[in-house]
Amino acid sequence: MLCIMYFNLNKGVNEEEFLKSAKEFIGYLEGKVEGFGASKLYKHYVVGANPRRFQLHMEMRDFATWDRWLTFIKKDAKGAKLYKEWQNLVNMNTHYDEFVSEILW
Repeated sequence: MLCIMYFNLNKGVNEEEFLKSAKEFIGYLEGKVEGFGASKLYKHYVVGANPRRFQLHMEMRDFATWDRWLTFIKKDAKGAKLYKEWQNLVNMNTHYDEFVSEILW
């Protein structure tokens, strides 16, 4: 299953600063939450009204992984700090998430 988060950066946020923060945050999560797989960050170019739109794809084994991730962020001080820094860079008022699972025919 994939959790896909679509978002824009807050006004005035430098993309290099964002990418550095994203790399640190996503790298820190690797191997820390059971059922949490690889994460990939995508940037859209010249698509739609806002060319700064990003997508974050996070592989998850099941919906319980989301609960374990939220628990981890609440209990792990460094994870919580990195997550808060991430949220300060991302426009959380205009983001949206979707969960996608592959169906085999």
